[in-house]
Amino acid sequence: MSQGDVMKKMSGDTLWRRARSFLSVTLLFALAACGNNMPFKALDEQKAFKPTTIAVISGSDRDGDMQLAKFITEGLTKRTAFHVLPLEEIEKRLPDYPLLIALRSDVKKEEARPTWFQPSEKRKLDVIQAKLKVDYLFVIWNRQTTLITTQRSSTYYVYPAGNMIEYPGSKVVASTMSVADSSISPLALFRANDYYIVDALKDASEDIVDEFIATTKSKKP
Repeated sequence: MSQGDVMKKMSGDTLWRRARSFLSVTLLFALAACGNNMPFKALDEQKAFKPTTIAVISGSDRDGDMQLAKFITEGLTKRTAFHVLPLEEIEKRLPDYPLLIALRSDVKKEEARPTWFQPSEKRKLDVIQAKLKVDYLFVIWNRQTTLITTQRSSTYYVYPAGNMIEYPGSKVVASTMSVADSSISPLALFRANDYYIVDALKDASEDIVDEFIATTKSKKP
C-alpha cells in the first residue's frame, strides 16, 4: 500500500469515527423515544440454555420483519452451536408462512424484558412450534423504521422487537428491544432505495446474535 493510500485510509477512518460520534448523540434521542437498547436479554439471568434446535420466524410478511428473521437465522447458523432450522424448511412445514403475529401496542419503554406478542397470539405460536418441532421459537419484528434528518446527515433507524419461547412448556425466556442505524452517504444515488434500511437491519441482527451468544453461551467451537 502506498503512502498516499495509507493517508487516504486514515482520513476515511477519521471521518468515519467522527460520523459515528455524531450519530451516537442522535441515537440517544432515538433510544429515549422508543425504548432501551436490549438486543437479547434473558428473563431469568440465571437460566442455562441448551444449544438444541431453534427456528427464527418473522412476526409478519413485512419486508423489515422478514429481513430481520433472515439475517438472524444466518448469523445463528454460522456462529452458534444451535441447530437452526433453515428458512426453506420453515416454509416447507408452514405453507402459509409468514403468519401475522399481532404485536402489542402498549409496551412501555421502561419495561426491561417485555413480552411483545398479544396474549391471544400464544395459541398461534404454539401451533407453529408444533409444526416446526423445535425446542426454541424466536419470533422477531421490526417495530418501525424512521428517518431522522439534521443539517449534517440523514439517518435511518430500525427498532427490532422479539421473544424467544422455550418448549416444552411454552415459556417466554428472552426478549429483544433494540435500535440500530445507518447514515445515508453520498453514494446513495448509486444504491437501491432500501439500501440503508437493509444495512441498519443487518447491524441490528448482528447485535442480536452477539448478545444471543453471550447470553446462551453457545458460540460455535
